Amino acid sequence: MDEIIEKPKKDKIVAALLSWFLGLFGVHKFYLGQTGAGIGYLIATCTIVGMLFTGIASIVDFFSLLLMSKQDFDRKYNPEHYFAEKLGQTYLFGSPTGEVKDVADEILKLDGLFKSGVITFEEFEKRKAKLLA
Repeated sequence: MDEIIEKPKKDKIVAALLSWFLGLFGVHKFYLGQTGAGIGYLIATCTIVGMLFTGIASIVDFFSLLLMSKQDFDRKYNPEHYFAEKLGQTYLFGSPTGEVKDVADEILKLDGLFKSGVITFEEFEKRKAKLLA
C-alpha cells in the first residue's frame, strides 16, 4: 500500500529567527520554500547596495513573520497541514478505519485539493486510483 509522504511543517518562530540572524543571505526564504527570493537575496548580498536592501528587507520580514497569526502563517507556508486540520484528516487521508463511505465525495474532495494547489496532479491521480481500487 502506498504511503502518503507529508512535508515537514514549517515553524513561524524558526522562520523569524532565521530572518533575524541569517536574513541577509535569504536563509529564511529558502526555509519557507521561496527559493527564487532566497537566490535573489544571495545575489543582492554581493553588493553594498544589495546588502543594505536585503538587510532592511530581512528585518521587515522578521517583524512581519512575528506579527503574522499562526493561522495566516500556516495558510501561506504550510497549506497541506492547514487544509488537513481545517477539513479534517479524513479529507486528505481517508477514514481512520481505511474504509471510504462515498467514493464520489472523496474524489470531489481530492479534486478540490488539487484545484487549490494543496496536492499535485500526480498525488490526485494516485489517491483517486486508490479510492477506485
